[in-house]
Amino acid sequence: MLYGVEAQEKSMATVSAPTIKTIPAYPAAPVASVLRDELISAIRRRYRRKGTPLPKDDDAVVVLTLELDSLTVVELLSNLDDILPFKVTERAVRAGGYGSIAEAVKHVTGRVESQWNTHHAGGKP
Repeated sequence: MLYGVEAQEKSMATVSAPTIKTIPAYPAAPVASVLRDELISAIRRRYRRKGTPLPKDDDAVVVLTLELDSLTVVELLSNLDDILPFKVTERAVRAGGYGSIAEAVKHVTGRVESQWNTHHAGGKP
């Protein structure tokens, strides 16, 4: 018969700590940078075709109030393929578009982060 600590140790069940899956840090800056650069290029091409002048400074173009349709943004999502381990779907883009490049980059970057977290948690982005 066991008494004291020996009895207590014998009766304790073996418990192992649950495995915690860590999600790698989301590359927000590279995602935002690619989106920003691609959207600036798309807007510059559009305005050049129309013959409409744009500010020379990219930062001024980013905050310029303009119509940025959702299809244009969706078409640029494939540029994120080199940064992300999954394909970004059109769900990351707000239907109806955006009023500026800054607004689009902020919204899409946040939605891609949600897809990133889902992907790394074992779900489909």
